[in-house]
Amino acid sequence: MMMQNVPVSDSLLIFDRDGVLNAMCIHQEHGTIDSPLNEYEVSIVPGVPEALATCTRLGYKIAIATNQPAAAKGKTTRANLERVHACILSRLTSCGAKIASSEICWHTQEDRCTCRKPQATMLLKALTMHEAHPAHSWMIGDGITDMQAGLAAGVRLAFLGPKKCDSCKVHERLGIWPHYWGKDVPSFVEALEKSL
Repeated sequence: MMMQNVPVSDSLLIFDRDGVLNAMCIHQEHGTIDSPLNEYEVSIVPGVPEALATCTRLGYKIAIATNQPAAAKGKTTRANLERVHACILSRLTSCGAKIASSEICWHTQEDRCTCRKPQATMLLKALTMHEAHPAHSWMIGDGITDMQAGLAAGVRLAFLGPKKCDSCKVHERLGIWPHYWGKDVPSFVEALEKSL
């Protein structure tokens, strides 16, 4: 773990959403573990609203960058996904956190768009919008595409998940090693606060 003391004023914390801020869902109909498709499926990961409130109190700007292709795949409607995201934002800010912006890619991988992670487009847009310094900012996620997008954007990488997993081999092959590796958002924020 490499948590160096950097200026907070020009830092941006960019979070992946599903599996990081909110829990994944089991969809029996599609036989998949996926993002929530309806508001009633939204479940926030324990401790996340409080951790994000700490980030806000410390002066960090918070953004979300997420791939949401379910409507394009015919699993639900775009309107449903927009309601799901609004519900997630409402619950994340329940303890005082401020979410500065959300970048959402609605395309499938087959669309070959320029915004979907692992492309860095959503991250670069957020960095520019909030006048954040890439070297002082973070991409926090639980997937390889999060790390690839973060690397391409020039930000620090926080990988959330167990070290004993298949992802380790992919990281090794791709030559991507995160600056921080921990189990969840609260542990990352605790380490971040201690580094100040």
